[in-house]
Amino acid sequence: MSQTAALYHLQTLDSQRDIAHARIVEIEKLLSENEAVRAAQLAFDNAQINYQKWQTRATDIELERSQLAEETDAAEQRLYSGKVVNPREMTDLQDKITSLRHRRDMLEEPLLEAMLELEQGEADVASAQVIMKGVLEDHEHTLGALGVEQSSLASQIDQLHSEIETARRSIPPQSLALYDQLRKRQGGVAVARMEDESCTSCGVELTSQQAQQVKHGQVLTCPTCGRILFA
Repeated sequence: MSQTAALYHLQTLDSQRDIAHARIVEIEKLLSENEAVRAAQLAFDNAQINYQKWQTRATDIELERSQLAEETDAAEQRLYSGKVVNPREMTDLQDKITSLRHRRDMLEEPLLEAMLELEQGEADVASAQVIMKGVLEDHEHTLGALGVEQSSLASQIDQLHSEIETARRSIPPQSLALYDQLRKRQGGVAVARMEDESCTSCGVELTSQQAQQVKHGQVLTCPTCGRILFA
């Protein structure tokens, strides 16, 4: 498979995933229009935010305690290394070790609080998720096949993601970088077909030399719209 064929295949997969994502967003909007669904989603989002806040807090405290422990170990190693003979320096090191230990001990209570809040937050997220699932199941009967479609699209996106990763590995980094840049600039469409020596995206007619380059699989961009051309 030529580079341009591989890029066009990747574009096809990305476009399919974009369409599926857009449809899921549309379905989620329809689902959220229900008051019960909206309230359940809000409760779930708030529970997640609270959980993440305490998760960050606990992580920060544990990191600070770890750093203080490392500083304490380093100070103790220097104190007992036999290299320090100056009484003033020994006293300063002892004071530093005492201070570091005190600061670390002072973090035990905040860490315990964070861990308790984290445990409660995890329970709140699980509870909110169960409630939201129940509300969505009830609402699914009202909206008919939308819930089924949403689930199917999620599975489709997972499959497409796997295929996209495989397709990306077959493309040289330089061409892949160009493709990604064009995807961002061109509204998600980086590759255009060439038919009758013309770009099907913008309609510009190519020179014979340009058309031959495209037909031979060379990575060439349209001189007008800038998309990669594929024959």
